[in-house]
Amino acid sequence: MKDYHNFSVNDFVLDDYFQSWVSDPDENSNAFWKNWLMHYPEKTAEIEEARGILQTLRYSNYSLHPATISTLWKRVQNGEAPRHIQPISVIVQIFKWHWVAAAAIIIGIGLYFIQPTTDQLEYRTQFGETKTILLPDSSTVILNANSTLSFANNWNSQSVREIWLEGEAYFSVTHKVNNQPFKVLTKGGVAVEVLGTTFNVYHRLVDTKIMLNTGQIRLSLPVDKQENTILMKPGELVEYQKNNYSKRRVDPTIYAAWTEKKIILDKTTLQEMIRMAKDNYGIDVEVSSKELLTQTVSGSMPVGDEENFVFQIAKAFQLKVTKEEDKYLINE
Repeated sequence: MKDYHNFSVNDFVLDDYFQSWVSDPDENSNAFWKNWLMHYPEKTAEIEEARGILQTLRYSNYSLHPATISTLWKRVQNGEAPRHIQPISVIVQIFKWHWVAAAAIIIGIGLYFIQPTTDQLEYRTQFGETKTILLPDSSTVILNANSTLSFANNWNSQSVREIWLEGEAYFSVTHKVNNQPFKVLTKGGVAVEVLGTTFNVYHRLVDTKIMLNTGQIRLSLPVDKQENTILMKPGELVEYQKNNYSKRRVDPTIYAAWTEKKIILDKTTLQEMIRMAKDNYGIDVEVSSKELLTQTVSGSMPVGDEENFVFQIAKAFQLKVTKEEDKYLINE
């Protein structure tokens, strides 16, 4: 293994294994870098800066007129930086490539430019995809399908570690020596504030659910009531919708089972299962009779691809399923 302890920010940015971890993290790479940072905490700032550089690069094909390419090539040959083309904070400047190498790229495949970036880093998952993310403070997030997670580029230097979530995610938060708060925010105005704990946040459209597994969190809700801050204890679930909320005790394993590629059903209705299919796979499921939607089932089922998921639903409810073009039909 390479001697990463002696790496600079530039070395990390150019390292294949580091790039692979930032662009497509998996269980093994997350475990390696989390363990490595535990041994070399003094390198955290350099790791964060290198990650920030890689994560804020956004490329797109940029077509140039032949005359522009010719002018650019002449400037390259003369050793001039082509400042007149926007945006020309080219990859060259970040990775310190030679202009001759840049010219070869321009002629061979066209020119790739860095898109204007914001101060936010963003992770997205597609339908049917989950992703494990190691945050700069060594906290971990498992991002469920069809979800988006974003946070500030200079996150660790902020007074509060704020994360924006759209979709669903399971958080395992690392407590910091300086007691820096950790907060998850949704577009619906719900804020979850913690110091060190594990919890699940679900937010889609107007429905928000927060389940606390371990630790303690302070939940702020945008409700028109005097009591709009709730202190949650392990095993509690808070559901918020349309300015109303409820709190009850639940089995935390049910709400975190998706992180282990399975679903635990506890008197779960068919209507709820159809909602899961839409949320996580983007597929439409119709039933032949509305009465079927209120049927419930208990047990567990594995999570696979979209077709497997729908057929598992039909099997659990002892129903029949057929596929018609871009949707599924369930009937008795």
